[in-house]
Amino acid sequence: MLIDEIIRFCDTSYTAADTRHICSDCQHVKCPGSCKLCLEEIHFPSKYPQGKKDYDCQNLINFYVCDYQYKYASEIWYLLRLSQAIQALKAYNVLSIGCGACPDLVALESFLTEKGNSDGEISYLGIDVNKRWKPIHQVIENYQSPYIKKVHFCYDDAITYFNAHSVKNANILILQYVISHLYNTNQIQQLDDLYENLIKNIVLHRNQNKPFVIMINDVNSNNRGRDLFSGLCDKLGNAGLHGYASKYYFDYRIQNDYQRYGNMHDDNRILYGPIHDSLKKYEPWEYCSSAQLLIEVKGGNKDDYKCQ
Repeated sequence: MLIDEIIRFCDTSYTAADTRHICSDCQHVKCPGSCKLCLEEIHFPSKYPQGKKDYDCQNLINFYVCDYQYKYASEIWYLLRLSQAIQALKAYNVLSIGCGACPDLVALESFLTEKGNSDGEISYLGIDVNKRWKPIHQVIENYQSPYIKKVHFCYDDAITYFNAHSVKNANILILQYVISHLYNTNQIQQLDDLYENLIKNIVLHRNQNKPFVIMINDVNSNNRGRDLFSGLCDKLGNAGLHGYASKYYFDYRIQNDYQRYGNMHDDNRILYGPIHDSLKKYEPWEYCSSAQLLIEVKGGNKDDYKCQ
């Protein structure tokens, strides 16, 4: 499976980099000497105003994948199971924004393997501004799968890219922890432009006779952008598009009812495992925790439900 290849590569690369796990190319002037702590600084900038801001270290990226890949891929896999539109597809033309280590591609391969869908074919375009993901992308490009037929990666800012480029054959659009990243890096004011460009240059170019699915998977916290998920539905409606939108969340350390974002998944355990003992040094996530918005865009008929 693709996830095994990616984890094996990242674990081997991280372990080989330095037996003391010191990052030779770290850009963090106050590096705490722990990738786990650096990730904490990136993910919670309000707690660490002087902390690390982005994934700008190859060693950190390898650690990050070993820590989070099972969780992120599982979250998307759970959502794939719930989409009626996904069930109707045979060709899966995926556009992934902020693709990183491609947990959505991993999830889709797992989903098709679970279904035993020998006819399913995946074409995947991943957009990410960070070129440090490239070694992992090369692993993916070299991977042989009965389902994954074509992969391509573009290293560019998604807002800039889709202001000038259109994609005409996509039927699945995925934003995986993109909104919280924009929030954490003080770019959240650009989200409206991103939504508008995605609609103008991707959704409006869809095959109107086929399902089109949008998945947002991100942090379950309004303090990091969850309240902005529905803005995409508003803009889809303003563009004359209609469909269904469903909210989901995982019951992981829920502290108040406000975190109950729509429908609760029946389970929150990762869908991969058991995790090998060699990976325990990363303390990898074994539970899902995200909030999700699943949008199934339909035709322009006025009788369809407007996304809201």
